[in-house]
Amino acid sequence: MERFLQYSLEHDKPIRLILTEEDGRLRQVSAAVEKLEGNMVSLYILRPPRRITIPADRILAASYMPKDEG
Repeated sequence: MERFLQYSLEHDKPIRLILTEEDGRLRQVSAAVEKLEGNMVSLYILRPPRRITIPADRILAASYMPKDEG
């Protein structure tokens, strides 16, 4: 998963993530990584457009966007 986060950060490309919300629900988002600092990840979520910063352990899975082979 670290590889996908680094890829997004270095190439300024969105990736697909599955993360847990604060209430425990799972959510799939398309987002670009803006910053990696320690255990915190700053994301720009594409829909609806917003910026969030979450602990990396709330990200359960990551993958390339469709048609992006990295």
